[in-house]
Amino acid sequence: MNDTPFGPEEYAVLHFSLVPTEEGKPMQKTQACGVYRTIEEAFVSARLLAVREWQRLRSLASAGTIGNGASVNRQVIDTEFGYDLKRET
Repeated sequence: MNDTPFGPEEYAVLHFSLVPTEEGKPMQKTQACGVYRTIEEAFVSARLLAVREWQRLRSLASAGTIGNGASVNRQVIDTEFGYDLKRET
């Protein structure tokens, strides 16, 4: 018998990004990426998403699709809320 007043917890993974509006101003965009039963599963999923985005951007840069030829360093940074993709030029 479960005497707790709370149901099972769920952990959502969200992808936040900045996209330019028609006026060129940055606007936050949020995309739902999944709901998980444990916090560990959510963090693993979030890390995989961040690493895949890092790999995608690295591939585009090496193919010359993005960037202006300047050396760009990108890192996956862990935070208390998930993972960030940090870009340094």
